[in-house]
Amino acid sequence: MKLIAGTDKGLLIYSQESNGWKLTDIHFIGLPIGAFHQDVKGQWWVAINHKHWGTKLYRSADQGESFKEITAPKFSKGTHSLKSVWTIESRLTEGKLELFIGVEPAAIFVSKDNGDSFSELSGLSEHPSRETWQGGGKGSKSPFLHSILFHPEKPNQLMVGISCAGVFQSDDFGNTWQATNSGLKSFFLPDSTIDVGHDPHSIIRHPKHPEVIWQQNHCGIYRSLDDGHTWADVSDPNQKAVYGFDLVIDETDIDTAWVIPAQSDDLRIPHNTELAVYKTVNAGQSWQPLTKGLPPKGSFDLVLRDGFDKRGQVMVFGTNNGNLYTSSDLGENWQAISQSLSAVRVVKLLG
Repeated sequence: MKLIAGTDKGLLIYSQESNGWKLTDIHFIGLPIGAFHQDVKGQWWVAINHKHWGTKLYRSADQGESFKEITAPKFSKGTHSLKSVWTIESRLTEGKLELFIGVEPAAIFVSKDNGDSFSELSGLSEHPSRETWQGGGKGSKSPFLHSILFHPEKPNQLMVGISCAGVFQSDDFGNTWQATNSGLKSFFLPDSTIDVGHDPHSIIRHPKHPEVIWQQNHCGIYRSLDDGHTWADVSDPNQKAVYGFDLVIDETDIDTAWVIPAQSDDLRIPHNTELAVYKTVNAGQSWQPLTKGLPPKGSFDLVLRDGFDKRGQVMVFGTNNGNLYTSSDLGENWQAISQSLSAVRVVKLLG
C-alpha cells in the first residue's frame, strides 16, 4: 500500500513496510499541491496551485516515475479566470476514461481524451442562482467546487459540492442542475433553510448503497438516504463532532463514519486542544472519541477537507501543522509518521 501526502511544499510518497511507513519519494518539492487523484486506469493526476505561476496540471502514466504537464482547464474568454483546482475525479463510461475537475471560481470541467482537452459543463456556471454564490472561506473570495460524485447506476447523474452555494445535482450530464439542499441549515444566513447558499465542506457517496450520502457541513454533519434529495442532521448530540472539514465512511455499513472535528468555526482547533477522531456506528445517535496515540493536550491541528482517508482497516490523516498520523485498526490506535511537514492538503491511500 502507498500513502500520498499532498502538502504546501510538495507531494510525498510513503510505502507501507513490515516495520511501518517509509518515505520513498518527493515530487514537486517546494510547490503547493492542490489536488491528487489516481484514476481508474492507474494514472496519477496532480494539480499545483502556484500563487505566482497559476494553476498547473500534471499527469503520470507510470505512477510517479515521470510526469507530463498538460494544459489546465480554461474558462471561455470574458467569463472567469481559473484560480485553483480543488478536486479531480474519474470514471469509466463504456470503457472510456472520463476525467472531471472541480475548480475555483466554482465550475466543473470534463475531459474525454485523457486530459488533452477540457470542456466546461456550463449549465452549472450559468445556473440562475450563480449571483448569490459566495466565497467559501479564508483566502477564497470566490465560490469553489470541491466535491464531485457519480452514481454507479445513473451515468448521466452528477453531484457536486460548492462552498458557498450548496449541493447541486444534474441528471443530464451537466446541462441542467438543481439545488438539493432540503434539510440543511446554515445559521450564518438570514434564512437558514434557503435553497442556495449552504456550505458543504465534503460529501461522500456510499460505494455499495449509492442512495446513501454523507456530508460534513459548515453547520453540522448530515446524511441523506434518498440520493441527496433530503438531508438529516446526524451531528453529535454532545456537540463535539459538529464542525469540521473531513469525513470518511465505512465501505459496507451505512451507519458508520469518522470525522476529525474542530471546536467551532471561530475556534478552528481541537476541542480543549485535544486532537481526536470521532466515530459513529449508529448514524450519529452517538459519537465516540478515538484518541490513543494522539497528543492528549496542546494540539492546535486542523484537518482539511481532503486530509483524511480510509482503505480497509487502514486510516490516515494529515494536519495544517504538518503532522501525519496513521492507524491500522480503524482508528483505535494511532501513530505519527511525520511531525515536520508543511500543511497537508490532501492524503490518499492507494492499494
